[in-house]
Amino acid sequence: MTEKIKLINAKEDPIILFSEWFEEAKQKEINVPNAMNLSTISESLMPSSRIVLLESFDNNGFVFYTNVESKKGNSINFNPQVSLNFYWKSLLKQIRIEGIAKLVTNKEADEYFDSRPEGSKIGAWASNQSSELKTREELTNKIKKYTEKYKEKVIPRPLYWTGFRVEPLLIEFWQDMPFRLHDRVEYKRNNNSWLIKRLYP
Repeated sequence: MTEKIKLINAKEDPIILFSEWFEEAKQKEINVPNAMNLSTISESLMPSSRIVLLESFDNNGFVFYTNVESKKGNSINFNPQVSLNFYWKSLLKQIRIEGIAKLVTNKEADEYFDSRPEGSKIGAWASNQSSELKTREELTNKIKKYTEKYKEKVIPRPLYWTGFRVEPLLIEFWQDMPFRLHDRVEYKRNNNSWLIKRLYP
């Protein structure tokens, strides 16, 4: 009952397969193909999930940027073991990643921050991410403050704003199939290579 649907073409390296699926998503996914769910564990051992944006990836991992003093930043500091999940409804595909989050270099963070729009740079200074905001006016006033402070100046990167690279230990590719008999391929890190196996739906 599944013969007519093309099964996942497993590659020796999962990053190659990820790149192929991501390129397809960029062509067909209606909204934000680089959106991914990030799950972390807090000091109280409570799991927490939120959507962040994948900004780059390579053989070393998957990179996103944030305020390290935010809830997610504090959770990663407590426990760097995280999971990522991409779901592309237009493709009926998802990719699940488990790995270790590590800070990117200051050079990488500076270069990415410099590429952002001015409003996003000001926002990084104005927002005490995850802290209580009593009124929207409080945020608006801080935006005005930093806009004036850096008027006609180079806006530097706040030291608390940087990126994490999730170094993958496990990557699972999932493809929708009829009757919920989905196609699944798992890659598990084994030193410098990957153990590859198909999974039951």
